[in-house]
Amino acid sequence: KKMRASTKAILTYCGLTAEEKTSFPGSLKKCSAILKENLLALGKDHSYLFEDVEEKDEDGNPIIKLEDAWNKHLQYADEMVVQSAAAVEDDDITAEDEPANKRQKTDEDTSTPPAETNRMVISARVLLTPGRKPISKLIPELKKKSAFLIKNGTVSSIRMEFGTAFEMTIYFKPLLVTIRAMNKEATATTAPIRDITALSGGIQWPSLHQGLNAGETTDVNTSHVSVLGVTGTRATLAPIIAKQLEYASAQATHVLRKCFAATVNGKTSSSESDFGIEIAETSALIKFMKIVRSTYHNGKWVDVED
Repeated sequence: KKMRASTKAILTYCGLTAEEKTSFPGSLKKCSAILKENLLALGKDHSYLFEDVEEKDEDGNPIIKLEDAWNKHLQYADEMVVQSAAAVEDDDITAEDEPANKRQKTDEDTSTPPAETNRMVISARVLLTPGRKPISKLIPELKKKSAFLIKNGTVSSIRMEFGTAFEMTIYFKPLLVTIRAMNKEATATTAPIRDITALSGGIQWPSLHQGLNAGETTDVNTSHVSVLGVTGTRATLAPIIAKQLEYASAQATHVLRKCFAATVNGKTSSSESDFGIEIAETSALIKFMKIVRSTYHNGKWVDVED
């Protein structure tokens, strides 16, 4: 009844004029809080329904599926906070307050140059750049996140596997992330992975169709996958899946670059040593891996200890 009443109040509020809305400050915020509180309560009461239908492995952990790569969106923590705060603030702004609010925001923007606060980084400055060895702090952290350091000549990358569904590769110069379907045949052998395009600088770029080839008859490829409401085998839906993996890779790249951007915002490179930069970038990589494991493992990831 509370949820029904709150929903009705929100719809009524949306139909009011700007002048009428000023008589009900904070109404949307209050209705939203009521809806959230009751939804959480319902979720707890009926959590057993989700537990019954969720596929689990022998250890009782949820089985990661290929569609999780694009259905579970990676998101930088600060962006989630900013979006939530912006939504709440918009609810409380009245017609009279709006001009003053805009003037205040303009004054703040002129005091701090956007380049210093929103700088985007597209390449690692020191960490795992060509010819650079990883620092001692990095190797134990990779083991905890079940990540692998891959070296191809002078180029280094990080690979993370998610069950038998998909894998993620992290590149550093430039900062890029690829998410591809797991290629069981390539993983089981020491030979170079098939469906790979060699780019300048020695980077090995995996094809979007890796693990989706119609000619492959592995158990994974014949199992069914659901994408955009359509269910079929990997090979049948390969073109659609490839597009979804491309989107997931772009989103992961954005989050990775946001993590690395925190190492340079408000700082000048001339005042930092290479070792200091490398420490900061290692922390940024660890933060990204935490986001990845937490997202795809439903927040239930436990670091692997020696």
